[in-house]
Amino acid sequence: MPNLHLAKQKHARYFQQALRECHRLYRSGTDAIRGLQHFDVEWPNIQLGQMWAAANAAISRSAAILSCYYPDAGASILSMRQPPLQRILWLEAAIQAADLLGDISSKSNHVGNLGLIYNEIGESELAESCFQEALLLARKCGDEKHEASQLGNLGMLFAQTGRFQQAVENLEKCKAVMGSLGDKRGQASAVGNLGLAYDAVGDFDQAIKNFHIALKLFIETEDLYGQENVLGELGSVLIKMGAYRDAGVYIEKQLEIAKQIGDQFGENMALDNLAIVNVRLGDLAKAQEYFERSIARDRELGFRKSEANGLGNLGNLYMRRGNFDQALVAFERQNLIGQELNSKVIQRDSHTNFGNYYLALNDYQKAFENYQNALQLDKELGDRYGEEVDTLNAGTALRFLEKIQDAISFHKVALEIAQKIGDRYNEGNAFANLGSDYRLLGDFDLARQYFEQHFQISTEIDDLKGRADALQNQASIDLQTGQIERGQERLKIAIELYRQLGSPEAEKLERFLSGPNA
Repeated sequence: MPNLHLAKQKHARYFQQALRECHRLYRSGTDAIRGLQHFDVEWPNIQLGQMWAAANAAISRSAAILSCYYPDAGASILSMRQPPLQRILWLEAAIQAADLLGDISSKSNHVGNLGLIYNEIGESELAESCFQEALLLARKCGDEKHEASQLGNLGMLFAQTGRFQQAVENLEKCKAVMGSLGDKRGQASAVGNLGLAYDAVGDFDQAIKNFHIALKLFIETEDLYGQENVLGELGSVLIKMGAYRDAGVYIEKQLEIAKQIGDQFGENMALDNLAIVNVRLGDLAKAQEYFERSIARDRELGFRKSEANGLGNLGNLYMRRGNFDQALVAFERQNLIGQELNSKVIQRDSHTNFGNYYLALNDYQKAFENYQNALQLDKELGDRYGEEVDTLNAGTALRFLEKIQDAISFHKVALEIAQKIGDRYNEGNAFANLGSDYRLLGDFDLARQYFEQHFQISTEIDDLKGRADALQNQASIDLQTGQIERGQERLKIAIELYRQLGSPEAEKLERFLSGPNA
């Protein structure tokens, strides 16, 4: 029996060292792919080694040491290859082992990493509790690097949950400490998280500036995982700014690296963003394919926040294609995840999407109520982009409720926010809505000016649907003011654009042109 115990201990130690070597190769940059290939070969034995160490930690100090250090031996690779629930089990075993060994520094690190996984799967309250505990432990043992890491983790979480000032304060402290320690990777992570904080409040210029600094640092340290994440964040911001083709370039690079290093979560994020790019550029069939692939992978891997986001995007795409029953199912599934995770962000997104749904079904009062609920959550989160979108939509619901002056007030607020944060897409939408408001008031000159501004922005950012909508709106003014020929020409161009988009609007306009009033 002792011989069997010793043999298993040697096996566990050997494969922990193998994991550490795979991780070393991966982090070296030049041998990253070779490290991942070795990991995939050794993975079954690595898992057996960790299981033995965790099971025997309470009766063997050697096993406790192995159990404590298994998650650290391959941290970057494990974050890509292990499902969240398995990573939680490994970290819980490592925390128990650290307690047995009295190793406060390791416990701080493990508790902080556990918080990262909870945040990844949408458990933000558990994540914050872990980060706060890890910070106290790091300070207790005087570990500056772990203290800086937990400040960075808290900063990231504060940004996600609407506490912008606290986020920036923590991330600036983290960046300063990592810089003083000469830790470029830690510094890059802090700067990247600063970018996320600015993105969350709609300061896209500052977000992009920080993402580019972070990308440079990750390239210098040959950190492919870090590069992949920052490329994705750059793509996300550029989508919000309406620079879809530029966004697509960054996201394609993100997807390429994600596939290269086997990062399934990163690959899913890239697929989601590519789907959004394709929606905005008019290829709805391709966008739907990307969304459905990503959602299926999220569900399989347990990435619930990402699944909820994908469901919302897919539901809105279904509505664009006229599939309202499928859209409702997607929004209800998204809402359920938001309730289960008690996530304000997902709940806000659900209210926004239900508002869109009811607006499309002409139930304007329910639409307005959902947008108002979403706006309240936007303000609690400090999310200027979300506030802009929900203000814009609430104004549209008010217009249909024939409260035109209230609608104009909402749309002007949305326009102001869009211009302030550099959101070209929704700046165009705000102009379009103001045009529709003033058209109902009979002020055709002012309506025409707003529709023209919408058309110009849509052309600049390659928004095919925006161009088609703007042409249709301009044509409606032409027809109302007796400029029949010009109106009909604009409608013909709009029909071609709608046809490219696969929109049922094309057929509707064709029937109108061939009707008795043509």
